[in-house]
Amino acid sequence: MINISEKQPATAPQFSQSAPAESLESSIQAALEHARRLTEMNGVESVETALAWEVVEELMKAKREQKAKTPTPFEHYCDTYPEAVECRVYDL
Repeated sequence: MINISEKQPATAPQFSQSAPAESLESSIQAALEHARRLTEMNGVESVETALAWEVVEELMKAKREQKAKTPTPFEHYCDTYPEAVECRVYDL
């Protein structure tokens, strides 16, 4: 007979290192669910819980960095039309 009261080690979901935006978003959602589940099971003092929340933070940081790397429409315009008056850069 299996004793349900014994805590089973939780397995962390697998995340890819270089994921497109949609996959990154789904990874964040999966990590959030995992971290919340571990918090309910083990409490906030658990090492597993802390690591799970750290994964969430790292994924959110990756999402912010990915968003920051996306060129703005103005940057795209200047790349396309570097001779445009708006895109001129003067060194003083």
